[in-house]
Amino acid sequence: MFSCSTVKLVTGNVKSLHEIRLSKRLAMQWKLRPGDSFTIFFGLTNVFVNITSIDEIGNHIVCHPELLSQLLLPEERVLRCSYLPSHQELLVGPVIAVITEIQSASFGNISAFCEELAILSEKQGYFFYVTSLPLWSTGYTYEDGSWVLKKVPFPSVVHNRIHSRKTEQSDDFASWKDLITQHGIPYFNERFLNKWEIYNTLENFSYLQPYVPRTYLFTSFSALQDSLSMFPVLFIKPAYGSQGRHIFKVTKQNEQYILDYTTFQGDISRSYSSVKDLFLTLKHYVGKRPYIIQQGLSLYTYTERPVDFRLLCHLSDTGWRVSSSVARVSSPHEFVSNVAMGGEMYKLEEVLYSGFEQKEVKHLKKLLYELAIEIAKCINQSYEGLYGEFGMDLAIDTSGNPWLLEVNVKPSKNMPASDRIRPSVRSILDYCCSIAQQPLRRN
Repeated sequence: MFSCSTVKLVTGNVKSLHEIRLSKRLAMQWKLRPGDSFTIFFGLTNVFVNITSIDEIGNHIVCHPELLSQLLLPEERVLRCSYLPSHQELLVGPVIAVITEIQSASFGNISAFCEELAILSEKQGYFFYVTSLPLWSTGYTYEDGSWVLKKVPFPSVVHNRIHSRKTEQSDDFASWKDLITQHGIPYFNERFLNKWEIYNTLENFSYLQPYVPRTYLFTSFSALQDSLSMFPVLFIKPAYGSQGRHIFKVTKQNEQYILDYTTFQGDISRSYSSVKDLFLTLKHYVGKRPYIIQQGLSLYTYTERPVDFRLLCHLSDTGWRVSSSVARVSSPHEFVSNVAMGGEMYKLEEVLYSGFEQKEVKHLKKLLYELAIEIAKCINQSYEGLYGEFGMDLAIDTSGNPWLLEVNVKPSKNMPASDRIRPSVRSILDYCCSIAQQPLRRN
């Protein structure tokens, strides 16, 4: 069992980097005496030290400047420290890293998210930085409102926010995974899961089938023809797509096939008299990229616009839970509700109260939460590696039945800047702390 405190590490009159002075309060809590020794770990960086005296006040460790330099520890920083008497180890941190693509100290659409992680990490006594594959062993730390590139220790845990599937399938990423696996560093989310993979996985759970639209691979003319014979509306989506881009909607109407689409360039005809003509047009734009065909649903609307619900699910010590939820309403000229495509966000209850009674709203919210958690459990147990966060896109049809639309392994964090720390940031840091403190797994 380990004992945890927040500690201020300061430099002072200490003869060597292998000596420290400990405060009385910490010595009592950790049951240490002058002459005892232990190894200080900051991430995977470590130094063996001896306690020369116990005479400081507060929660202080006084050390040689060279010790902080060797551990890559920031001076005068209050950090969480966990003492493991059985191992004679003091774990400082944990050290938490986000790995992503970085261009000129910009982290793209997760910039605000990373700032919140950095701010909350400092408040809670964690050490946080952002790095990338080319930068590994250096990283950006958040200091006085700006990001500073410096040498950093190997982390205790890594949150994988690489956005490019191509990068995630590269030799560089495979080498990085081998390196951190060698050192026993846990990381999540393991990898992207495409829409077809997830559909096939959920087929193994029969009790979820009433909530999952029928889905097929868009591989041939017969696949499209058979789907249109079963459903009057289809959505044709890229298996690896995100943010509502490059999606087709096909509606069968009076022996005509009406085609709508998002973000495609060029002059695409809107109406087809035969499935064959429709198929040739779709194949032209889809090319060799994998696409799926998904059963269209008659969705609940708000102000006559389609609505879906994004629920963020996070894994904690007590299991999966919904950390936040929001209703997304499509823009007047779009059939997808993604914010990247002009969708607007509302409180979940606000949208439901426009069409349901108070008792029904409470019941529907409970159903959505339970469905999201159950799907998260099923996916998590079906794949190797760690998954600590899923973005569930759910919907309700006009009869009030819940449906799963998509599962996002790396849900969007492109939110407007705010003084408030969002719930997903707190949940991710809690998960990082949980898996980092199993006591350290080293090579």
